[in-house]
Amino acid sequence: MEMIIGIAFVVIWIWCIYEAMNAPLMPDDYEDPPPDWVEDPEVLDFLEQMDKTGPWPEEDDKIYTVGGLTNDKSGDFMKFQKKQDKRSK
Repeated sequence: MEMIIGIAFVVIWIWCIYEAMNAPLMPDDYEDPPPDWVEDPEVLDFLEQMDKTGPWPEEDDKIYTVGGLTNDKSGDFMKFQKKQDKRSK
């Protein structure tokens, strides 16, 4: 019985490889011209506005991130987590 199952798996894998090799290739998305919104003046204006600093001081305009995630510089959240860990023990 195990030999029949093994042969079936081999046949299925051979069939999958054959189908993958004979599958039609999809056109590359990068060969097409860029979408219309890339050169839209409204989109370009919006992106330009988003890059500008806000009406607040420059030191408040920057976010503090650790590993791409926002974090507080003083580490208050970690103090809170440690406090919660002590309470759960």
